[in-house]
Amino acid sequence: MPGSLPRSIKKIYTFLIVLLIILLMIENPAGNAFVTALTSQEFVLAHLKDAADYFFAEREETSYRLVSGTYEDEKDGPLFGAAKDRNLIIVQLESVQGITVENDYYGQEITPFIHSLINDPSTIYFDNFYHEIGAGNTSDAEFAVNNSLIGSIESYTYQLYEDNYFKGLPWILKEHGYSTNVFHGYKKSFWNRENIYPALGFDRYYSEEDYVSDNIEGIGAGNIVGISDSAFYEQTVSYMTELPQPFYGFVITLSSHNPFGLPEYLQEIELKPQDENIVGRYIQSVNYADRCLAEFFDELKENGLYDNSLILIYGDHFGLARADESVRAVVSGWLGRDYTYDDLLRVPFLIHMPGTDINETVSISGGQIDILPTAAYLLGIEELDTLYLGQNLLTAENGFAPFQMHMLKGSFIKDDVVFEMSRDGVFENSVVYSRKTGAKLNPADYYDDYLRAKEMIELSQFYLENDVLALALRDEKTESQINTTIFGNKSTEKYLESYSLSIDNTAEIETVYDAVNRKIAADDSYYAAVYADDIIAVLDYIGENFSGKSGKKGTILSVDESVNSEFLRFREHIYPVTDDAGEMTKIEYAGYDNVVIKPSLENLSPAQLYEFVSVNKPAGILLDKDTAQVYGSILCALDCAKYKEAGGILKKCRIYTN
Repeated sequence: MPGSLPRSIKKIYTFLIVLLIILLMIENPAGNAFVTALTSQEFVLAHLKDAADYFFAEREETSYRLVSGTYEDEKDGPLFGAAKDRNLIIVQLESVQGITVENDYYGQEITPFIHSLINDPSTIYFDNFYHEIGAGNTSDAEFAVNNSLIGSIESYTYQLYEDNYFKGLPWILKEHGYSTNVFHGYKKSFWNRENIYPALGFDRYYSEEDYVSDNIEGIGAGNIVGISDSAFYEQTVSYMTELPQPFYGFVITLSSHNPFGLPEYLQEIELKPQDENIVGRYIQSVNYADRCLAEFFDELKENGLYDNSLILIYGDHFGLARADESVRAVVSGWLGRDYTYDDLLRVPFLIHMPGTDINETVSISGGQIDILPTAAYLLGIEELDTLYLGQNLLTAENGFAPFQMHMLKGSFIKDDVVFEMSRDGVFENSVVYSRKTGAKLNPADYYDDYLRAKEMIELSQFYLENDVLALALRDEKTESQINTTIFGNKSTEKYLESYSLSIDNTAEIETVYDAVNRKIAADDSYYAAVYADDIIAVLDYIGENFSGKSGKKGTILSVDESVNSEFLRFREHIYPVTDDAGEMTKIEYAGYDNVVIKPSLENLSPAQLYEFVSVNKPAGILLDKDTAQVYGSILCALDCAKYKEAGGILKKCRIYTN
């Protein structure tokens, strides 16, 4: 049997099964109508070579891979070490999008100072650069920049993984003699910053407690008010003058925070009547943020810090929601074209190195995870002894930015190509177009890039969930030892007790939640499957009511750790069942890793199901007699659990359920 064969032989055995199935379908000796229909699916034939490449490729015999070691091949460039021993100052601009830099407002410059920097001989500007956040918005932008990893989509990374081991830019710079400092004029507790910053390697966090607010009423967000960027920058430079050099100063601004309150006396843009709304307020706030950034540079010069610093500036995330139709309409009117995902995700990124002649606009695509290796290159750091996903944008020939927010996992921007993964989970239904011309492109030409984008997101999440950096870097475990640590004690459950729930019956949801937790407490090998007409709504209800978190999403005030621990354990033991493959990613985003797909021919052809299961690797496929007969010959070649339901239990089965 294949289960007793060495892994390399099993791969050949499995491939031969796939090959035999496909050849039988091509020849179709019995003239079966179903097979005739299936072989008309271009996807199966087009990816026969892909299957061969996969099964015969030389691969590491591990369940994951460590991404490191690429930086040493990216150092061969004229700017390596150009900023060696300089201070590093990184400025994260709140909600500043690329469209505010690229476009004026009916003849009025929105960001005149940033424009002056772009034209400065000492600046490199990246006009195809993107934010790569998770559920933590601003905090996940910080995390991506400092760690070259992508934050969690489930909840904000700073809370979920505060106990993890990290080795990002702050720790690397500390090893090279830098003091490391964060400057932000808001509460220490927000986004759990006071607890996570020491773990990230920052020596000192200058928070609201360290600043004297100028108390400008209404500036920034509704509950984030008080100190202006102007007062914040001035006091930040004062603190910087007291630091031993070289130092790393990570500066997080605030005044251009949603909903973009700015007193009338600080507004300098003359708005058209149709823009006297959140769009107009946003433009006013970004214009103000730009003026304050100019003041920051003046302060650095006056205090003798400018000439010996490397200054990086980027936007943390979007400010104008494309999902809001009224906002989209107003922005489209201003731009004179449709407000696209490319517009939503693109933020400015500038490298400013005073006293150098490096002026250039770089147009390969990049993202926030690329800032760490790019900064390390300029600072002359010989090696990055850590795990990271980004690349050095100053020596890279091609760019690549994967996403998980606003577009589904697997979406990416590759230089001038925008790939939007289809929301139904079917690859061939994805939308691909040129960001410059808008011309539609063929998704099949970007299949490998889709896999790459998906892998990068999933790999980052895997690192976080399993604290892989601690195992690999702190504990110095080999890949084999790490695999044993992570996978060695995983349960191989044979059945799942099933529950059918409805969002209209919240009392029943609460009863099932309590019952399942009692069973898990008594037997850690217990697992349950959950059905619902609206499974996303049911899971959201459970998260909102049983996670132990208080406060709205994005402004969580506290977490009951005992309650949260029970909730996280519940998620590990639940297998949500969905008949919509497109929901799998959304369910995973809610924190449930074990998703069972119940396919139907109405939604997925056999070829589409084969591709979906191969790439997305659900925890299982739920079959009945009819679907087993239709999909069986495809699924037998896949390493995926198959279930049938009987008497309220999901039992593992062979392909056919009779």
